[in-house]
Amino acid sequence: MSPPTREVAGRSVLLAVAVGVAVGLAVIGIVISIVAVPFFALARFTEGSKGLDQPLVRTVLTKVALPAGLVLGTLAGLAVGRWYRKGGRLPEE
Repeated sequence: MSPPTREVAGRSVLLAVAVGVAVGLAVIGIVISIVAVPFFALARFTEGSKGLDQPLVRTVLTKVALPAGLVLGTLAGLAVGRWYRKGGRLPEE
């Protein structure tokens, strides 16, 4: 099997980065909607609560959503880049 050309290698890197960013952003949005929004709503409707000042609500983005998005986005990008470099192609009409 011949090594990939520069064009294929460059495209695989761009595709990997694009997919990784898209997956990472989707994971961040999903984690925020599943974890932070319900706890914010609960904190808002509870008497004597501070709403956004709740530590769980305030730190879900930095301690859960961003790391999960970075890890899963990186893994998805690596998988797509490797698949494309080995000859995988996107569907064509």
